[in-house]
Amino acid sequence: MREVVRIMQAGDLHLGTPFSGSGFPVEKARKRRRELLGTFRKLVEAVVEQKAEILLLTGDLFEAEWVSEAEVVEVRQLLAGLNRPVLITPGNHDCLQAGGPYSYGEWSDNVHIFGPEVGAVTFETYNLTVHGYGYGARWLRENPFQNYQVPQDGGLHIVMIHGSFEAPEGTPYLPITAVDVRNIGADYAAFGHYHQANVLLDEAGLMQAAYSGSLEPLGYDEPGEHGAFLLEVTRGGARVEWLPLAQRAYRLLDVDISGAQSLFDIVEKVNGAVPAESKGRDLLEITLSGALDPSLILDRDDLLERLQGTAYHLRLTDATHPDIDGDAFAAHSAQGRYVARLRERLDNETDEAKRRTLERALQLGLLAYERGKVVNA
Repeated sequence: MREVVRIMQAGDLHLGTPFSGSGFPVEKARKRRRELLGTFRKLVEAVVEQKAEILLLTGDLFEAEWVSEAEVVEVRQLLAGLNRPVLITPGNHDCLQAGGPYSYGEWSDNVHIFGPEVGAVTFETYNLTVHGYGYGARWLRENPFQNYQVPQDGGLHIVMIHGSFEAPEGTPYLPITAVDVRNIGADYAAFGHYHQANVLLDEAGLMQAAYSGSLEPLGYDEPGEHGAFLLEVTRGGARVEWLPLAQRAYRLLDVDISGAQSLFDIVEKVNGAVPAESKGRDLLEITLSGALDPSLILDRDDLLERLQGTAYHLRLTDATHPDIDGDAFAAHSAQGRYVARLRERLDNETDEAKRRTLERALQLGLLAYERGKVVNA
């Protein structure tokens, strides 16, 4: 009787995502969409290379509103070629509605798509039963596993859940608690829906419930490496190996550019802060911080042009502040009165956007006092 089953867990790829609101140029957005399908091919290759016996896809495989029939056909072909069981729980973005991606043609016999009632599939070869539920509509405010328990039949049991773990009341995407999960009684709960990998329950060195996260990250709110779980499911939980499969990563960096005297200096500091393995590949959001000489005006467009080889896509945020010593100006002088007035307003202002405007006014005003004009403001 089998006591360990080797399983791949992945989800939330959102194939078909157009990246239209990403800020990417059109061709980069199209390329990112193509890369999602490329990452799915990498997943299928990894299943074979890692000798996983079963593949679990925990929902939102497709972005139903945008995915093309050609993309769905390729997914069906790739899964048919695996020649091993594949289990899918449709989620809120690819629910089982008429005209949805799961209705595009026939799926191969090795693929099981869970429907809008909790169901189970038993694999006697592996001494394993997999339980799951597929969304029948975009919203699911109740927990369909509320009174569900796996049988105590001596076999291994996995439950697939595309839902919101310990979410606030009113969550419309299958709210479920730790108590609910434990009451189901499965050896392991494979979660989908949240896009960051996260272990939810573990005990005695075994993982009992976890999100594997989105296979490929979709935005700056999904930083870090993304991929899939390679699991060895046994009684009471699973041992896990992380497989980084995403083609790119979103990374958030804070770069202190204090002391920079020119845009050249800033570019040098930024390039020194970006990991070598990320350069040109990843999508970076860089926050520039620190104190700068008031005479150094940050030209964002110029910086973006100079740094264009640093990342696949780059977003810059200016969080610097002018390095101004208010005590250096006589209190009775025009500059001194100007600095004192602006600093008083800064001390009382809590809105960050307004603070940035006041700091900018302080910087440019002092330049105007000192030079009689401001160039390249």
